[in-house]
Amino acid sequence: RNKKLLDYGCGPGILVSTFARLGANVKVFDISEKMRNLAGEKIGNENVYDKIENIPQDEFDIIICNLVLCIVDEKEVKNIIKNIKSLLNKNGRALIGFCNPKIFDERESQLNIREQTEYKYEENHSYSKIKKEGNYVIIENHRPIEWYEKIYKEVGLNVIKIYFTPEYEFKGRKIKDFIIFELSRT
Repeated sequence: RNKKLLDYGCGPGILVSTFARLGANVKVFDISEKMRNLAGEKIGNENVYDKIENIPQDEFDIIICNLVLCIVDEKEVKNIIKNIKSLLNKNGRALIGFCNPKIFDERESQLNIREQTEYKYEENHSYSKIKKEGNYVIIENHRPIEWYEKIYKEVGLNVIKIYFTPEYEFKGRKIKDFIIFELSRT
C-alpha cells in the first residue's frame, strides 16, 4: 500500500495492474508504444512514461522488471540496470526476474519447449524456445547467474536475496522456472 512502484518493461500491464489493486501508486515504462497503450488502458495513461528521460530520478520504492533482461543484448542489460539504479530511491528495492538460467538445457518445462544448444552454462548465448501458451517462438539470451551478479555489482546494486519459483516435477525432472533478484542501491 502507498508504495511508489515502477514496472520497467511493463508489457501489457498485467503485473502492475495487480499492484494497483493492492494499493500501490503505480507507474510504467516500456519501449513499445503498443504495450504502453495496453498498460495505460489498465492503470490510466497518466501513469505511463513514454521516455526514460521523463521518469523522475531517486523516486521509486519498488521497481519490477520482469522478463526483460533475457530478451535484450548485453549492452542493453547494462543500460537497463543503470536506469533502474538511478530511479530507485535510497531505500528502494528492485525485483528483476526472468527464466532461471540453471535450466537452460532442459528440453521442456510446463511453459516452454527449448531448442538445445552445444553451449555450456558459463557461456552467454542466444537460443529459441516455443511458448506453450500461445504456441509462438521467442529468442532468449542465456547468461549465467554469476554474470548478472557481476553486472549488478559493477553498476552499484547489491543482491539482497535470490528467489526461485517453487519446484515442480515435469517428465521426471525437477524444475524451478524463474529466478528473481531482489536488489538495493549500494
